[in-house]
Amino acid sequence: MHITRVSTAVIEANFDWVLVRVETDAGLAGYGEAFLGPGVSGVIRSFNEVLVGEDPIHIDRLIRRMRACTVYAAPGLVFHAIGGIETAILDLLGKAYRMPVWQILGGKYRDHVTIYADCHGGGALDSITPLLKPRTPSWMEQPGATSESRVSIKHHGWDASQSLDLAPAQYAGRAAAMAARGFRILKFDVDVPTPYETDEYNRSLSPQEVDFAASLASAVRQAVGPEIGLAIDCHWNYGAAAAVDLARALEPLRLLWLEDVCPPENIAALAQVQRATRTPLATGENHFFRLDFERLITEAGLRVLAPDVQKIGLWEGRKLADLADLHYVNLTWHNISSPLGTMAGVHLCAATPNVLALEWHAASVPFFDDLIQTGDRPMIVNGKVRVPDTPGLGIEIDLDVAWKYRKPGEPFFDSPGS
Repeated sequence: MHITRVSTAVIEANFDWVLVRVETDAGLAGYGEAFLGPGVSGVIRSFNEVLVGEDPIHIDRLIRRMRACTVYAAPGLVFHAIGGIETAILDLLGKAYRMPVWQILGGKYRDHVTIYADCHGGGALDSITPLLKPRTPSWMEQPGATSESRVSIKHHGWDASQSLDLAPAQYAGRAAAMAARGFRILKFDVDVPTPYETDEYNRSLSPQEVDFAASLASAVRQAVGPEIGLAIDCHWNYGAAAAVDLARALEPLRLLWLEDVCPPENIAALAQVQRATRTPLATGENHFFRLDFERLITEAGLRVLAPDVQKIGLWEGRKLADLADLHYVNLTWHNISSPLGTMAGVHLCAATPNVLALEWHAASVPFFDDLIQTGDRPMIVNGKVRVPDTPGLGIEIDLDVAWKYRKPGEPFFDSPGS
C-alpha cells in the first residue's frame, strides 16, 4: 500500500476546520484535521512531494521526514500541517488493519472521554478568520441561525474600545445552561472588556480589573456549585505581576487550572507565577516539542499541561503523555476542531492514563453533529464521548454537509476552489 495523494477541504465554522485526506493505491483513504493558520491548506498539499509513493505503515519515519524537510520553516504552520496528515495516516492504517486508532496508540484506559465546554465570555464565540478577524459566514445569515450563533464576542486579545455588557449574571447563566446539558467541567474567559479604563498593551491589571475578573468567575462557581470543575482562560495577555494578582484572587474558587496567563515563550515568568499561587497553571497549546513541555514541568513547576491535539498530533501526543506521566502531571487537551478532529482527540485521551479532559469549542456551531455521517449523533452526551471500537477514527464526515459549509476560495478535495 502506497500513498497516492494528499488533499484538503476547509469548513468555515467558528474557526476554519481544515480537513485532510490521504489516499492510497489500495483504494483506502484516511481523514484527519489540521489546526488552522493562514495558508495551512497549501502547506499540507505541498507534502505530496514528500509522501506520494511512501508506505504509510512507516508513520514514525514519515513524521520525522516531514519535520526534517521543513526544518527552516518549523514549527508553526508546518507542524499544524503535519499533525493533520499524521491523523489521516492513522485513520488510514486503522481501516487497513481493522483496528481503532486507540489500539494503534497502545490500547485504551477508558470507554468514555470527559469533555469540557469552553464557554468563552459567557456567550458564543464569533466566527473568526485565521488572523482572528470577525467574519459572518453564510450559515450565520440564514433564517434558521440561532441567536447563540449570532453573538459577537472578540477572542484572543480584546479591544479596549469595545462596549460589551459583560456581567457576572451573564457568566452564571451560561454556566447553568452548560451544566444542565451534562458538562461537568466548564471553562470561561476573564480577559474581557471591563467597566474600567485600561491599557490593552501593557499586560497589567488594576486592582479593580482583578476584582471584576474574579467576580465573573465567582458568579460561575455560585451558579453551578462546587461539584462542577472550573477552569479560566487568559489567552497569554498578562505579565507576571498581574498574573500573580489574578491567580491569588481566584484561589478561593479552587480552579482545576488557570490557563495561559503569560505569553507562552517565557517559561521563567510562568515559574514565577506558579510559585506565588496555589492555583494550578496550565499552558501548552502554543508549544510543539516534548522538550518545551519537559521545561514547563521541571522549570516552571506546572502540574497541568494543555497541549493542542492538532498541533502536537496523536503520535507525538502519546509520547508527550508518557513524559508527563513520569512526573505525575496531568493533560487537558486543547481542541477547537470539527467532529473529525474532536474524535481524534477522543482516541488520544482514551489511550493515555493521565488525561483530565478534552476541550469542546463548538457549542455555537449549529451544524456540528450534522457533519457526522457515521458515528454517534450527537457526539457528546452528558459531557462525554463514547470511545468507538470501529476501525480508524470510527467516524466519517458527511461530505455533502461539509461542502455546504465549505470556505469560499479553498479547494474541496477533488474540486477546485470556488
